[in-house]
Amino acid sequence: MKKSKSFFLPVVVVLVGIGAAFASHGAKASQASETGYYFDSSSEQCIAKAMCSSTPGNTCTWTDASNVTHNLSRLSGTDCPVQLSKP
Repeated sequence: MKKSKSFFLPVVVVLVGIGAAFASHGAKASQASETGYYFDSSSEQCIAKAMCSSTPGNTCTWTDASNVTHNLSRLSGTDCPVQLSKP
């Protein structure tokens, strides 16, 4: 009986460690960065500008050469409707 306890404890510890590794990998994947786009009204296109996050938080922005700040969004077809957050 004592041998079986000394065998199962390390096995349980290893399995818990593997489970934790998979759980933390899934959490990191859901916070993955994605390209943020802004809508350029002169060309009527969404233009890629910076890396953002889909995790809720402060708005992801980009400042152009004229010092105008633009909110960045996710590209969806030819539109960019879903606002993104800072990574």
